[in-house]
Order: sequence, then structure tokens, then C-alpha cells
Amino acid sequence: MYAVIDIGSNTIRLKTYEYKDNKLVNIFDKKEFAGLASYVDKFGNLSEEGILKCLNVLSEYKECLVNVKIDKLLIFATASLRNINNTKDVLNRIKEELNLDIVVLSGVEEALYDFKGSRLTYNLTDGLMIDIGGGSSELLFFKNNEILYKTSLPIGSLNIYNKCIDEILPTKKELGAIKDIVKKYLKEIKVIDEPYANVCGIGGTIRAALKVKNYLFNETDKNVLTYKEISDMLKMAKDDSYLWQVNILKIIPERIFTFTPGLMILKTIMKYYQAKNVYVSSFGVREGYLLANLEGEINGVYTK
Repeated sequence: MYAVIDIGSNTIRLKTYEYKDNKLVNIFDKKEFAGLASYVDKFGNLSEEGILKCLNVLSEYKECLVNVKIDKLLIFATASLRNINNTKDVLNRIKEELNLDIVVLSGVEEALYDFKGSRLTYNLTDGLMIDIGGGSSELLFFKNNEILYKTSLPIGSLNIYNKCIDEILPTKKELGAIKDIVKKYLKEIKVIDEPYANVCGIGGTIRAALKVKNYLFNETDKNVLTYKEISDMLKMAKDDSYLWQVNILKIIPERIFTFTPGLMILKTIMKYYQAKNVYVSSFGVREGYLLANLEGEINGVYTK
């Protein structure tokens, strides 16, 4: 059995798998909404409170694995530790106090492992992969199963909330500000400006969007989001913020702060590239990182 811990900007997640017949089978998982991106101080450092939060969750996960026969434990961090100034100090604290080694993925590595993991769910030959996390968003463009371009944008559902939103839910003006920020970063991407009709969607924000859409539109068996459905949900958020808040608290209460800004990020990217559909993947960076490790393609070597 293999265990993977993913230290993200919004969540810290533990998942365990068995590897059978070249396939990953999820055994159990645990998730903690640690919100590490909210503990970054004015100097760009993860605060002592944030470090303690991370240590407490990792200690709990380590204890959870004591009585489980694990062949290998892999731990990596994404924007949570990548986008801070005291990364080395945090890694040293974790090593000293818990004797755990953490790999901090670059944005490009995260996108590559996202793509590898997503292939377990969908095998689209052409399209755009989007992973909206708490502290960054990864985009990967591909055609005829070949990667054309991959990048990581320093905008995610949690850090954009902290930057743009004053209350629980964003106002129309604040949503407009989020759209402008996303478009600014998209204009800097060096990729051919052409439509990418199909999106492979990865990460908690996009899976939450599917869950909300299925609940609101009574489509419990569909794993696809359309651009119109995403636009309709954001229209609900703008037209009746109270009802929207009630629905979010019913469906995904843990994402009450981050879901709407994350949805705006998704819509803006889709509109920019004229995307029509999002095929929501059950797998992503965790599975891609584990598979790459098992296949000997670890730490950025994997390219397709």
C-alpha cells in the first residue's frame, strides 16, 4: 500500500492506495481544511500559527499511518510552501519535529503530475487542463496527446479571496476585480490564441462546482460542467446572495469563502479560451505524483 500527503494552500490531504494491474485503487483518505494561505504574513512568510497548523495535521496523519502497512509514504507541497519566503525554515521544522521529508513541487511539475493523474479518468486528445487550487491555478494545453504548454498562475480560490473580498461572499464589483486579475495573467501566457473546447477539470474547486451544479439542477449522475451552467451559477450568486449562501452552506459548507471566487476564476479562463465543457476528473496531482514515482519518472522528468 502507498500513502500520499498533499500539503495544499487550502487543504492538507492524506490518501492511501493499492497498485494493482497498473491501476491505482483508493483505500481511504482524510482531508483537513487547514487554509495555510491565510497564515502568510506581510513579509511573505508562513506565520508561526500556520507552521503549527501544518505540523498538527501532519502529526495526526503520521499517527494515523502507524498501524497501517505502508510500502512507501510520499509527501509533497504545492503553492502552500512554494509561494512563501521561509520555505526552507518550514521544511526544517517539519523534519526536526516529525522526521518527515517534504518535496516542494514547482508550478510546472504540479501541472505535469496533474495531467498524468487526470489520464486515469479521461483520455481527451485535445484540450486544456485546469486545476484551481487554493494558492495557484495550473493550466496545461495539449493537442494530439502532446503537451503544448504548461504554466502555473499565482491565483487560487483562497488567496484571491484574501486579496479581493471583504465579506463572506464577493460583491459584483469584487467578482469583476477577480475577473480582471485572472485576465491579466492569461494575457501573459505564451500559447497560440485559439479555442480549446474541452477542459479536463482537476482539484477541489472544480469538483465542488460539479457537486453544486448537480444539486441545483438535479443532475446527480453527470460528471460534466458546461460554460452555461457555470455562468448560471455565478448569476445566482450575483442576483440573490442570501439564497446562494444558503445553498453553499447546504452543499459544501467548508468552501463558503472560497467557492464563489474559485468559480469566477474557472469561468474567466473558460471564456478566454472559448471552452464549452469541463470534464471533471476524480484524479489529479496526488495520483500523478504517485504513478510517476512508481514508474521512475519523479521530480519533473515526466513530460507526457
